[in-house]
Amino acid sequence: GIVGSAYNDWGATPDFMLEYDQYSDVFRGIVTLLDGEMKFRMNNSCNAPDKNYGDNGADGTLEEGGANIFTTAGTYSFVLDFSDPANPTYTKN
Repeated sequence: GIVGSAYNDWGATPDFMLEYDQYSDVFRGIVTLLDGEMKFRMNNSCNAPDKNYGDNGADGTLEEGGANIFTTAGTYSFVLDFSDPANPTYTKN
């Protein structure tokens, strides 16, 4: 799901859940965000064994435990692609 000051004040309310397609190993969702920061995380938790993903370098590549993703207020479509587990990516439109 999506967590952060741009969505739910870092977990004050439930994360925005992305839809998962198990056949393509892709997560998708459309969400309205605020000005702020966000990350993607599994099982509403950033603690091991669950994982959180950010983007070091703002290049569309997800890194486990990576940097927060900055966003401006608006409605966005996200696609997280884990079909190559060594190099997961995301797009934000």
